[in-house]
Amino acid sequence: MTPTQPPEISVPQIDTAKRYDIYCHEAGYRIVVYRNARFAAIRRLLSSAQKFDVMADFYELELTSGKTLFVMRHSVMKFCEPGVDPGAEVISSR
Repeated sequence: MTPTQPPEISVPQIDTAKRYDIYCHEAGYRIVVYRNARFAAIRRLLSSAQKFDVMADFYELELTSGKTLFVMRHSVMKFCEPGVDPGAEVISSR
């Protein structure tokens, strides 16, 4: 008797050809939004000897002007369709 393989779960991919309002946090707890930007690529700063060095990984964002911007991968908090209110309700704050 051979063990049965579990069914593969299909995970839909995010359409990176589309543009989004991308919310990021910066030093000093400041939150910024890059409006109508596109995720162009994932880039690595230098060739790190540490394979899992998360501080070396960046998203390349394409702005509406055509210019590119690199943000740390872990700085992206949320993103949504351009102009959509993300609809978060604050229930407590410090």
